[in-house]
Amino acid sequence: ASGASKRCPGYIATHISETDDGFAASLKLNGQPCNKYGQDIASLTLSVRFDTSDRLHVHISDTEKTQYQIPQWIVPLDKGLGVDKRHHSLEFTHAHNETSGFGFKVQRDGEAIFDTTGHVLVFEDQYLELTSNVAADANIYGLGESPNWFRRNPDNTTITLWNRDVADPFGENVYGSHAVYMELQSKSAKFHGCYLHNSHGMDVVLAPGTVQYRVLGGTLDLYIFGGPTALDVIDQYTQLVGRPACIPYWALGFHNCRYGYTSVDEVNQVIANYSRARIPLEAAWTDIEYMDKTRDFTFDAVNYPVSEMKKQLDALHARGQKMVLITDPAIHVDDAYGTFVRGRDQD
Repeated sequence: ASGASKRCPGYIATHISETDDGFAASLKLNGQPCNKYGQDIASLTLSVRFDTSDRLHVHISDTEKTQYQIPQWIVPLDKGLGVDKRHHSLEFTHAHNETSGFGFKVQRDGEAIFDTTGHVLVFEDQYLELTSNVAADANIYGLGESPNWFRRNPDNTTITLWNRDVADPFGENVYGSHAVYMELQSKSAKFHGCYLHNSHGMDVVLAPGTVQYRVLGGTLDLYIFGGPTALDVIDQYTQLVGRPACIPYWALGFHNCRYGYTSVDEVNQVIANYSRARIPLEAAWTDIEYMDKTRDFTFDAVNYPVSEMKKQLDALHARGQKMVLITDPAIHVDDAYGTFVRGRDQD
């Protein structure tokens, strides 16, 4: 347990109600607030819905709805039609522990796949903590993006989800944040999945017997997928968040991309070497060196002049190849920079 959960009171469930496809309750602080990393939120709302026959939605949010929630238009989630819980592959139950307060358990065929009972729920304006019981040697996969072993080490491993551009650190966070994991349970040999719909920075801590979310804000918007195969979990997850985009055929081929080329001539030489070595090349990427002072939509007049870049593009197209120029999202603030001026004027 973290320092926060050791000191915080947890919650108690009140005003419990059930429907055919769900469950709802109010959660109240089970004692004095600890205010460990912010202000404990006294009143929460628990909403449980059986979205589809193999997907369960558990949402713990602040009753006043001041915490940030990802708008539906940013990530359009599939809502599902709602399924009678009596015919669902998953079972939801809740319990109260005198020490830890409210907890809940999700089971499949009598086997727990997400179980917070016995752990304190922490819900502050700048810190959320939710802990689930797992096997001591849990087989957990996912929680990217960080270069690491395929199976996550369940022995005191902290996985940070916070996007950053770093060259290739092993075991550290890099470009993407995907708060979703798949677990293979040893006894049943069945898979299930868990996705936390939250865009704040977070740590997911794997310890023998637990998975713990430590999140810097928002709400606990959790989706649990019943599997039972790995392919089923992937299908259920992408049904929720959206299927992968259909990419052009050439994108499946061999590409060359590297940071550090000093000039268009060097890139041309690399492209020529592919032909010389008889290695098929579908696309040549050029990193930010082509820009003038790393400013988007510009070219370095000395090392990557526009005229030479056009020649390279024409030569690639003549051979049925593609050019890709990397563009970064940041726009430099400078009144002499046309892209900034145009954007400001149209804002």
